[in-house]
Amino acid sequence: MAGTIENRTQFLDTLLKKRGGVELPFEPYTLISDLPQTHWADLSSNELLKLAKEQARRVSANLVETTSSEMNEIIYGLIEKSGGGQVMIPSTDELEKLGVNIISDQLVKWKIGKEKREENINAAQNSNVVVAVPKFFLAESATIVVESEAGQGRSLHFLPTHYISVIPLSRMVPRSTQAATWLDENKKPGSTLHFISGPSNSGDIEMQLVVGLHGPLEINYVIVKDL
Repeated sequence: MAGTIENRTQFLDTLLKKRGGVELPFEPYTLISDLPQTHWADLSSNELLKLAKEQARRVSANLVETTSSEMNEIIYGLIEKSGGGQVMIPSTDELEKLGVNIISDQLVKWKIGKEKREENINAAQNSNVVVAVPKFFLAESATIVVESEAGQGRSLHFLPTHYISVIPLSRMVPRSTQAATWLDENKKPGSTLHFISGPSNSGDIEMQLVVGLHGPLEINYVIVKDL
């Protein structure tokens, strides 16, 4: 049931007087600078890609450049390099639209429906590789922005050991500001947005780094330059 707010001003004024507080003047929010919108915004696609490659190296992600004609061969090679095994893909049409053809005799798809939750989690947990497409790729931090929705839940992105992200170059933006602006103006996220920068890295109080504890052990960014 929707709640209503009644006599709020009177209540707050009474509370202020009882506490003996001082009412502060209202000061409207003003931007200090336009840095969030303009930082890196003037870089070309090639310059952004160069920045992304350097950041990918820093976050221990593998970035591969390819074209749409060689994309499937690259993906197949990465699956083989990861040890093969079960490969999971979303049930969205993103991969099909890009012309991605996954070759595997152990291919499983995310299943839509709340009643499939446990089955999907188990399938993701038993998958060695996941292949998916992000909403955006942030060059500044080499971060993929992925969405949890009906065709791909959270476990698809975090439980498989190896992650292959197929990224059209057209989805690369300078930083999160541009991604957030696009989502605000065009499409509200279905459930949750996840920002993933390289493989999972966790450190304890003794500064012991553990890779893959809370997510994939390895992440491959496949940048398709003519898409």
